[in-house]
Amino acid sequence: MLALCTALYLLNGLLIGWENAYDVMAGITSPSDVRPRWCAWPLALTGWAVIPAIIGAAAGYVITEQIQAHHARELTDVLAELRRLAEHPGPPPSSGDSA
Repeated sequence: MLALCTALYLLNGLLIGWENAYDVMAGITSPSDVRPRWCAWPLALTGWAVIPAIIGAAAGYVITEQIQAHHARELTDVLAELRRLAEHPGPPPSSGDSA
């Protein structure tokens, strides 16, 4: 998908100019305002639909990796530690000092 977006951008950059290609892809300029229109419309649709999907997929991947990194401990280990911390502490140790 990324290769298709790159190819469309390169084609439009050569045909309508690099600045116009960026403006059409970003939605700044309408594809009907540039010539030739036949290559600008697919670029505009790509910029409108595909680019946000690619960015969203990349963000989702990064977020998933961060969540997985924080789930490194097993649930049974976490519960055992919570039970240990919830137990009442025993009596304080004696000082052993007799005066």
